[in-house]
Amino acid sequence: MTHVGGYMAAVVPLPLWRPALLLALLVTGVAAKKKPPPMNIPGLGGGLGGGPPWRKAIDKVFTEACAMNKGRPSVFCFPNKGELIEALQVEQYGLEFTSENFLMDFHVVVQQMLQWPPAWTDLIDILGTSRPWTKAFCDKIVGSGWWSPVPLVRKSFISPRQTLVQLERDMPVVVSSMNRWFELLRQSNDAQAQKLLKDFKESDKADAKNKSVHARPLMRLMQHMHAKVVRQLLGKACKGSSAAWEVFEKGDSNNLTLLHHAASLGDVAGVKAIIHATPKRKRGALAARRDLWGYTAEDWAKLSNFSDVSAAIGAIAAPSESSAPTGFEPPAEPVKLFTGAKQSTSPTAPHCEPGSETCAASNVDAGSASKSDGGWPPPMPEAAPAGWMPPADKSCFADVVDAAQFEFEVFMHHYVLHPRPLLVRGGAQFHAAIAGNFTRAGLLEAAGDQKVEAHRFPGAKEYDGSKPIVKTLREYLDVLDERSSAQHATKRLHIFHKRLSKDEVALNFSATLPTLLDGKVVQTGSMFYVGGLFMGTPPHHGLPTADSLVHGMKIWFLQPPGHEAFVNEAMYDHLVRTGGAPASQRCLQQAGDLLFVPRAWTSGDLCLGH
Repeated sequence: MTHVGGYMAAVVPLPLWRPALLLALLVTGVAAKKKPPPMNIPGLGGGLGGGPPWRKAIDKVFTEACAMNKGRPSVFCFPNKGELIEALQVEQYGLEFTSENFLMDFHVVVQQMLQWPPAWTDLIDILGTSRPWTKAFCDKIVGSGWWSPVPLVRKSFISPRQTLVQLERDMPVVVSSMNRWFELLRQSNDAQAQKLLKDFKESDKADAKNKSVHARPLMRLMQHMHAKVVRQLLGKACKGSSAAWEVFEKGDSNNLTLLHHAASLGDVAGVKAIIHATPKRKRGALAARRDLWGYTAEDWAKLSNFSDVSAAIGAIAAPSESSAPTGFEPPAEPVKLFTGAKQSTSPTAPHCEPGSETCAASNVDAGSASKSDGGWPPPMPEAAPAGWMPPADKSCFADVVDAAQFEFEVFMHHYVLHPRPLLVRGGAQFHAAIAGNFTRAGLLEAAGDQKVEAHRFPGAKEYDGSKPIVKTLREYLDVLDERSSAQHATKRLHIFHKRLSKDEVALNFSATLPTLLDGKVVQTGSMFYVGGLFMGTPPHHGLPTADSLVHGMKIWFLQPPGHEAFVNEAMYDHLVRTGGAPASQRCLQQAGDLLFVPRAWTSGDLCLGH
């Protein structure tokens, strides 16, 4: 079977590739009038470029800020605030604090400090209302035509893939920097930060025992600290700047406000900071603002089950009727926007098999896929414990649509941009020249003599030092045949997965997108998987992905954002240990199906045969 997407393991001989769908329209800013200088300082791999004395002084502060990391990449850098403020005293060189040259340099300084969590508290002071540069920065930089506030709010907070114990083993220098920041938080007067730090430590300790890493506890701590900067900039530093607030209130190209962006991340601290900074008379209108497809910030929060964010926004008083924004509401059932979906998405609707008449309406060659088994053994869903399977009357919790009904614009607007999982029956269709490579004979002809490494789970070698199985692909398929019965399938769980490079030759056919998406999305990566009964990829999260299953059958276990996790054990072992991952929602993917997994959703999968 083939996997179109990113990190899941395919279920049966499955060349799987799962390209990440990159949305240019996801986080676009305001068109630029004039761009700032490049961010070329030590923490970002350069320097302000020497030149004037103040630049050299700033360069020195930032270089020393990261010295304890000993050249290792890390966001835990500690600039000396006193020396930095001294370096910013440019009047001694005859330069005005309101001059363009200084403000451009100051902008770069602010942007750099935003990359370093330990610097956020200092940045609040540096952007204090008594500083001689703050007002000019708000009026001339923040209020300019090129500055965008979206990156300020839509930060990529650290999403750990290792526990502190693992990091201490692999990157002790980085852990030392993290612990230095944690100690500063412990010594602070911020009771909430101390509570969140304690929560993170307890979660990390539990994760070390359970072979998993949960991202949200550390993210909540970072969001809490970062929200203080947001509140300072919007509510204090730039409070009196009409030019800055015109920028803050303006939506991006999708009419997403800062509140939309914070809500979409589940950043309740950021949401509260934005609300608090917004004048009371404008808060109701801000909460009621809709994006181009009718979604309010609260709608975005509800999409990912961020109940705390939804409650914070819902507590805002509704705007007066005269000032309430107008616009249409988002669809209650977006699946019905697909052509004919009302008649075809019931659980009893006929399955859209590749090459069958139900799929013939899509723009695909008649011979693009075969209804045969491709030379692979049939799936064995009966081998899995009943408690692991989805309900008989609803094989997939997500929206389901046939390939013949699929409409790209609906998909992009209501599933990719506004994250929802989607199963497209018959969506994993390829043109005949490509589809033939996914049969057993085709795969052996293309890559049968290639050496492959099979692991119990992606990253197993790095996690616990376990050795992979190294064989030719032909020999590996023989191993799958030998363990095809349920009795023998629970032990040798090594699945072959390979991230395809640009130089890949033998398996390059699997980097081809299915016809539904080919030429319509930016493909940022591909993974190829081949596996057998009870193999799979354990829970993980990341970019939006499309997973094509060419042959076989898989069961998926998914959880929405807010439950982000990485699991470091074979999927079968994880299911046994947790009693079938009871908190996860399930979806059965059959041969020819394409499953879209949105960004930040946690997903794992289990093969139910070759």
